[in-house]
Amino acid sequence: MKLELLVTICIVFFVSGVFQAGAISTQHDNQVISLGITWYVGGSGPGNQSTIQQAISNASDGDTIFVYDDSAPYYEHISVYKQLTIIGENKHTTIIDGNGSGSVVKISANGVLFERFTVRNGNFGIELDSSTDNVTISKNIVIDQSDAGIKFQGFCEYYTISYNIIRNCNNGSDLEESSYGKITKNSFENNAYGIVFNLWCNENAIHFNNFIGNEHDVFFFTSSFNRWHFNYWDRPRLLPKPIFGMVFFFPMVKFDLRPLLSEQQIPD
Repeated sequence: MKLELLVTICIVFFVSGVFQAGAISTQHDNQVISLGITWYVGGSGPGNQSTIQQAISNASDGDTIFVYDDSAPYYEHISVYKQLTIIGENKHTTIIDGNGSGSVVKISANGVLFERFTVRNGNFGIELDSSTDNVTISKNIVIDQSDAGIKFQGFCEYYTISYNIIRNCNNGSDLEESSYGKITKNSFENNAYGIVFNLWCNENAIHFNNFIGNEHDVFFFTSSFNRWHFNYWDRPRLLPKPIFGMVFFFPMVKFDLRPLLSEQQIPD
């Protein structure tokens, strides 16, 4: 009888501990953290949202939004002001069209992942507000922007731009006062400028990118300690590739010391 009582007490304490641990895992500073659900846009499933912005409005931090290509092109200007993962079904066919104006995608929250879309026909393809950190822009096609394919407004840090094709824009990527980022395995094609670093863009890593058919591949202004390695510069190169810019009003040259001999394939 005493043994049964002891076992019962142990079970009660164990179950109580499990529930307490579960409560702790979903709270932080007395605020409940979302466990994350997936919202669907387009397609024919029950409860699917009709626009990407509608899904963003209904979602909470930590959620995922999956966008089908069935209803593409989506003629929207979307504002991402929550920490979300936004994924297109197929980067070639899941299209967001800015209808010739504005920022097609504007991100103003930290920790956003945005991938597998074609973003076309605006002033800016993907724009980050100032002081927006830890954003990943990956596996997109950004084309036909009258200003910049990807634009950082300033003080953005620890970002990742990877596996994108950025084509037919005034500037492929135009970054201002943004540091500690990774720009890797992108293809900058037929832009006026491939990448522009404006003012205090420091300690960024620019590796394994293609620069093809741009009028000017890169320009930097008062930006230091950026690392250029293993990029393909329009043709095979055996010698280091010079990269020209200015520090204040003095000409400056950097080098990709180990340029690639062949164009990088950008995976889907």
